[in-house]
Amino acid sequence: MGSRNTKRSTLLFLGVFLLAGISNALTFTGVPYFQTLMAEFNYLSYVGLLLFWIQSVRSRLLPSREGIWMTGAAWMMLFYQLLRTFKYRFAFESSVMRYLIYLYFVPMTLIPTLFLMTCLRIRRGSRESRPDETLLLLPWGLLALVAVTNDLHELVYVPKVALSEFVVDGGTYTYGPVFYLLYIWMILSFALGLTLLIRETARKSGKALRSLLCVAAVWFCLLLSFNLFHHGIYGPRMYNSPEIHIFGMLGILEVCIRHRLIPNNANYANLFTSLQMPALVTDRAFRPVYRSGEELGANANQLRAALASPVYMTPDLLLSGKPVRGGYAFWVKDESEVHQAQERLAEANELIESENTLIRAEAEQREKNAWLQSQHRIYHEIAEVMYPVQQRIEHLLNQMAPGTSAFRDQLARVSVLNAFVKRKTNLLLLAAEKDFLTSRDLFLALEESAVYLTLAGLKTNVLRPDEERFPSDRVIALYDAFEGVTEQLIGQTSALMVSFSGSTLTLAAEAVQILNLKNLPVPLRTREEEGILYMDFFAEKGGEEA
Repeated sequence: MGSRNTKRSTLLFLGVFLLAGISNALTFTGVPYFQTLMAEFNYLSYVGLLLFWIQSVRSRLLPSREGIWMTGAAWMMLFYQLLRTFKYRFAFESSVMRYLIYLYFVPMTLIPTLFLMTCLRIRRGSRESRPDETLLLLPWGLLALVAVTNDLHELVYVPKVALSEFVVDGGTYTYGPVFYLLYIWMILSFALGLTLLIRETARKSGKALRSLLCVAAVWFCLLLSFNLFHHGIYGPRMYNSPEIHIFGMLGILEVCIRHRLIPNNANYANLFTSLQMPALVTDRAFRPVYRSGEELGANANQLRAALASPVYMTPDLLLSGKPVRGGYAFWVKDESEVHQAQERLAEANELIESENTLIRAEAEQREKNAWLQSQHRIYHEIAEVMYPVQQRIEHLLNQMAPGTSAFRDQLARVSVLNAFVKRKTNLLLLAAEKDFLTSRDLFLALEESAVYLTLAGLKTNVLRPDEERFPSDRVIALYDAFEGVTEQLIGQTSALMVSFSGSTLTLAAEAVQILNLKNLPVPLRTREEEGILYMDFFAEKGGEEA
């Protein structure tokens, strides 16, 4: 509300309150119909004032527990006024009238309890979030229950007449102990709540303290006037004790609201003008009601779309909206810094990806270099192993003379050695990668050597063995032994049978004078049967395939 509207509302409220007091005084004129009319005007005035205040609190206060306790107390005030109207303006049988009076104590005790709860919440503010002031409802509930069930125990009113005739008239009862407890509870609740508010306002604002003390003084004066006019000593009274307490308490709470002891929505226009972010509050037709100092810059279609989900007005400005009471609220969030951070992050990711690519390329190159070095080392080792054979081939080639009778035999021997170099090199390459070779690998080497042995005049036949695995070095040793023997057999015999069974390589040829069977790389056993010389070479078997 603006200050002008606030003053107008305050003057209107006080004017109606004054008319209600005048109408209450006019109920003592002695004219029945006029008294009834004034009584009804008095009741409706109080009800209207209370409803007006409840609505104003609902619109002015932010959602808080203070607002809940305050509006709850106002509704109890309305209930209290309704009970008083029933008591004084309608005739009921004694039991109904008696329970109406018992029910008085429900709002009479709850109103000061809610007042104290409100003061506790104002005193604590945001420093303590635990709503333990609600524990005050426990003693209130117990006292109210005892008051309503007085017929069962007579601890509040002790009737002197029969219960069926008891309507709580003067002289027909005495007070029980709980009656005094009820009034002690009400007085202590009001006194403690007022003390807390005085201390809080003194701490925060001298102006608020002066306003609070002024309202408390008016409250006291009205109570004094009630006591003076209660028995008609100085004429008819304007206000009764319940109204004085009710509206005195409302005045105290209103001071707390207007001096912002309770969070409220006052001065919306100035609040929005001082905002440093684009914001807008519109009515249901999207007409602006409050604008921030920074222009929002959105059209009606964008506002309507923002209510469903946030929309981008520009690549960096995100418009959001939300329904509020009586209209809509809109605000804009600048996401330029977020987008810039995302761009920097994307650039960093690209850089990291480039670095990762280089790292992977370097790792692959290192692996390739290591493999090449390994292969170079293997080739170098193989070259060293095969060098003696290469020298023999070179020596034979140097001795060869085309057109001579020995040329063909010398060429055949060179071919046999070339085949041996080729196949042994292949076996050495395989052995560099595997710990075990198969009998098939040996068979292929023997078979190729057999072709060139046949060209050299030694017809060689190799039987295909069963598939088995052997240590790589033993397979190569068997091939070396085969080559060492067959070179000596060339020219001495015309046929050779080669078989491989189990772990034994067997060579069978006509019995000849072998020049040298020593220094072979594998164990050798020879035997002669019917003119055939059998030579058995032994090798160890390997494990199963992984």
